[in-house]
Amino acid sequence: MASKLSAMFKKNFPDAMCADIISEIEYLDSGIPSSNYVMSGKPFTGGISLNGKITVMYGTEGSGKTSYANQLIAQAQKRDFEVLYIDSETTVTQDRIEQFGIDKNKDGFIYVVPDNMEQVFEMIEDACKEKIKDQDNIPLLIVWDTIAATGTKDEIERTSYDKEIGSQSSVLTRNLRRIRPLLRKAGRVGCLFVNQARDNQEMYGDIFKMPGGRAIQHEGVIILRVNKIKPGETSQGVRISSTKNKIFNPYQSTTIQFDYARGFTKEYVISAYSEFLKDIGLIGQSGAWCFLTDEIKAVVKEKNINIDTESKFYLKDFTTKLLENEQFYKDILMLSEGYVAK
Repeated sequence: MASKLSAMFKKNFPDAMCADIISEIEYLDSGIPSSNYVMSGKPFTGGISLNGKITVMYGTEGSGKTSYANQLIAQAQKRDFEVLYIDSETTVTQDRIEQFGIDKNKDGFIYVVPDNMEQVFEMIEDACKEKIKDQDNIPLLIVWDTIAATGTKDEIERTSYDKEIGSQSSVLTRNLRRIRPLLRKAGRVGCLFVNQARDNQEMYGDIFKMPGGRAIQHEGVIILRVNKIKPGETSQGVRISSTKNKIFNPYQSTTIQFDYARGFTKEYVISAYSEFLKDIGLIGQSGAWCFLTDEIKAVVKEKNINIDTESKFYLKDFTTKLLENEQFYKDILMLSEGYVAK
């Protein structure tokens, strides 16, 4: 009976039977190991998934959502990805994206400003169909900034006096289902959909909620919330937390300092990574002093790195060692990935 059923499905549903269960996920490195861990559980080789799944990021105004999106785009360009940047807010300037290392003239970088939400989905659909048609294996990163700022066709065509209830959620619900199979068939595609935050009017729960209805929350394989921490004149902290994750454990978080002029600098990235090492237990702490655990000591000994493994130290000094020794930084990255995978 089982063999007959299998034969029938192969005959009647050949395309559906060709689909395999995902065994390995390819990632785009964000350039920030601690945020890679939040998204994928892999600080070294992880990041945003490239298997056609949607990552949603939301947060309040000025929390760092667009800056993080620009960070991902810059990393994608370094790896010769194609990039489709859908800018509904139209706040992007050339000087700003250049601060993150984005080259708008590089081949494969497509910047578009959509007229409405329906057109956004048409763009994504056509991009996927083109990759399927050409059997294009070049990875594609799609960034949509932002969902909440994108009006629907009905909203735009009505007057300011007309009421429009649930227009965005209706378009999202209908079209997210349509692009899902195309994203899967297109292959190496990563999606970051940026959304805004709204005050939660309900009595209980989080103080903020994500607009756009339930569909976007269901379709997002990973949902990241972004909060600004202690904003100052030159920099602020950006806290990235996962509220949903079908790839790794949800409710993970990291805080990275963000420089308004220079972006996520290497110093801030490694400082956040040092805090991450302490959080997962690879670096121990006793009062103000830190110490290397046995796992890190073994790496230092094996690689013959000139670091005192017995003395206690300040975390700031360890961060400086990672900055000064690129190979040591890479070795610790690999070690931490193996450690959290246990």
